[in-house]
This record gives sequence, C-alpha cells and structure tokens, in this order.
Amino acid sequence: MKTIVIAHNYSEVSFSAMSYHLAHHLANLGHQVVFISHQPYFLNKEYVVAGKGNIIICSWPSNKRPNSIKDFWWYIKIHIKYKPKVVIGHFVGSNISILVSKLLSFGSVKTFEYYHTLREQIVADLKRVSIKQKLLFYRKKIFYKFLCDIIVCPSELAKTNLMVHNNLKTGIVLLNPMVDRFKNINLIKNNTIVISYLGRIDPSKGVVDLIHAFYAYKDKVPNSSIVLKIAGIGSEVGIIIELIKNKPEIHYLGGLDYSDIDDYLKGSHFTIIPSKFDNLPTVGLESLMNKTPLLISNTTGLSSYLTEGSDCFKFNPTHIDMIALFEKVENNFSQHEQMSLCARKTFEELFNMDAYCRNFNTLICNL
Repeated sequence: MKTIVIAHNYSEVSFSAMSYHLAHHLANLGHQVVFISHQPYFLNKEYVVAGKGNIIICSWPSNKRPNSIKDFWWYIKIHIKYKPKVVIGHFVGSNISILVSKLLSFGSVKTFEYYHTLREQIVADLKRVSIKQKLLFYRKKIFYKFLCDIIVCPSELAKTNLMVHNNLKTGIVLLNPMVDRFKNINLIKNNTIVISYLGRIDPSKGVVDLIHAFYAYKDKVPNSSIVLKIAGIGSEVGIIIELIKNKPEIHYLGGLDYSDIDDYLKGSHFTIIPSKFDNLPTVGLESLMNKTPLLISNTTGLSSYLTEGSDCFKFNPTHIDMIALFEKVENNFSQHEQMSLCARKTFEELFNMDAYCRNFNTLICNL
C-alpha cells in the first residue's frame, strides 16, 4: 500500500471531479490517499473508508492561495506524518507539496504535475508580460525540470507547448475525463439554429471576434436562422454588452450556476469554442457528454481528438473563417442529428472517468 497525496479540489463539480474519483479509485485498490482540498475548504480533517484503503481529506491552513511560510510549515508536518510515496499536484497547490516532498524524501517521492494552461493563453489574457511574469515563467521551468518526474498533459498540444517553452520531454498525454451526467432529454427548439458559447470571456477565448464575425455573416445573410447565446464572465464582459445592444439575435445570459450548464448545452444545436489558444476546454467535454456537437477552433488541444463533419465543424479563429463557419452550419444543418449521436459516442470513447483512473494508476505503478 502506498500513501498518495493529491493537491486539488475535493469536488465532483466540473473537471475537479477527475481528482475526486481518482482518489476513490486509488483508495479502493488499497492505497491511503491524503487529499489536500483548496475548494471546498475543510476546517477539520475528514476520513473516508473506500474499498481496501482510505482517504484523509484536509485543507491548507487558510482558504487563500497556499503560498505562505505558514502553508510551507504545515505541509512539512503532513509529509513527516504520512510519508507519501507519490504526490499529484494541480495549479498552485502543487508548488509547496511537490517541493517539500521531493526535498524531505531526498528525491525518492514520485511527483506528478499538471500542465493545465498553455503559455500563449496566459500571455494573451495578461495583454502585457511584465518582468515579474517572466520570472514566474522561469521559476516554473526550473520547478518542472528538477522537481517533477512526470508532467501530465491533457492534450498533445499541451505536450508540445511544454516542450517548446520549457524544453522538456517529460510530458505524458492523459486526456481529462468528465463525470457522465447525461440524461436523454431534448430541450432544443427547432424554429432557430442555436449556437452557444459558455466559458470565460477573456481575450484568449475569442468571444469579441466571434460577435464581430456573426454580425458580418448576418449582414451577408439577413434571413439567417442562427441565433447566438453567450454565457460566462470575464474581463471583456463590458465590451460584449456594448456590442450586443439592441441585437435580439444575440443573447447574453451572464454567469451560469453549475447546475444549469447541462440544460444550457442541451438547449443548443451547437456549442462554439472560438479560442485563440486553449488546452482541453472543459465545456467541450460537457457539450459532447450532452450530445451537443462542437464548432471548435483548430488552435485548441481538443480539436485533434474530434472528426470534421462527424462530431464537430472545425475552423481557424479568424474573422473570415468564422463567417465561413456560420455559412457551413446553415448549409449543412441536415447533418445535425447524426452529429449529435457522434458527439455522444466520442465522449463515451475518449473521456471516460473509469478509463482515466485506470490509466493514472498504471502510470503510478510503472514509476
């Protein structure tokens, strides 16, 4: 039996669920899992018996980002008490847990770090890369090189990105999974063609460009049946609210509660992902899960796992290509029903939670 630390969110919501289910899978196999949860926050330790093993759930000393001396000393006590053999880190929670465990074990602890966000996406959303940010990029490069045995990449694009910006070949592709919440309920109204966007409204996501392209298409095809729905929050919300004033063919819904996401996607003929840079967008997996085919930018890691004309239509995130995309959707709308079936099939084959947990356990066993 191994003790395995996971630093992420102990939650079944969205893509955090992959760590939740991985913890239970590993415990069922007889391992002891120490789960350090950032969100939700646990004031006291909780113990869960799972199969042959158990899960110890706790949180950092405060609900803020764990980057203080207090967090550092707290994790030293965790390492000394539980003596983990494996540490799996996500986002900022990985910094202290991986660093301390590597040092205190004299390098024997095996560490897994996730490469969630592409470098270009970070830069696009920052707009300006400061000296401080450059130093943070360099610090992360050193962290990857000397402290991480395996860097888990959710797509081939992420693996390439890791190699280009950090000169590292330690990336292993393991597709993010999604809990299957599918209910076969049809919420689509067929008097229009509904294309929906869901996610952050930041520069890297391409939403402003999408709206401009949509207006250009509407000028070209005034009788078009397409309507655009946008849901989410971010730095460019004010811009899109101004852009869509007095435009009934575009609906902005603001941020959605997580419980409303499935119905939102099921009520759409297509989900659009116009990102300029993106890894494996979670909304894409949720859309496929809900049997809603994708309109997806070629500059996302997810597009490589989809088939043009089967479960998606692909496009380059440019003004001209997005206008052509709307035309393609309208001219080939008869394919929608078959594409919906293919979207669901793709989800079941590639983004299965059980397969993810088995594959991750194999990575651990092979170290």
